[in-house]
Amino acid sequence: MGTSTFAALAGMGLFAILIMIVVGIALGALVLAVSFRLVVGFMPSYLRALGAVVLTYVGVFVVTLILGMVVHSSVLSLIVTFLVGAVVVNYLLLAADGSQIGFGKACVVELVNMVIGIVLALIIGFIFAMVFGAALFGLH
Repeated sequence: MGTSTFAALAGMGLFAILIMIVVGIALGALVLAVSFRLVVGFMPSYLRALGAVVLTYVGVFVVTLILGMVVHSSVLSLIVTFLVGAVVVNYLLLAADGSQIGFGKACVVELVNMVIGIVLALIIGFIFAMVFGAALFGLH
């Protein structure tokens, strides 16, 4: 009894998704650290930024799951992501003197983070569209 072709392809697809999630979290932490540096003027440690990104994803998942039972809206999901991210940045990423930066600055950090993230996603998507579009239509 061997492994079927479909099972092997499904396993490869799941592995690719896992790799994309790990790379996305790592890149998200780097973008958050740079955003924090641009707004506050102090670069937080990469591990704290990584923890903030993971905690933001978990918090957004929980809040979206609860709100998804009541309302289905992509705009609401974006607002939830922004607010949860700002709260996590405010509590986890501290200023150079060890104090919290305040919710206002955390909102600015999260806004810069989201703008940089959206621009990076568009650039990466455009590159993938060019590469796979060229492969699809045979333009070498």
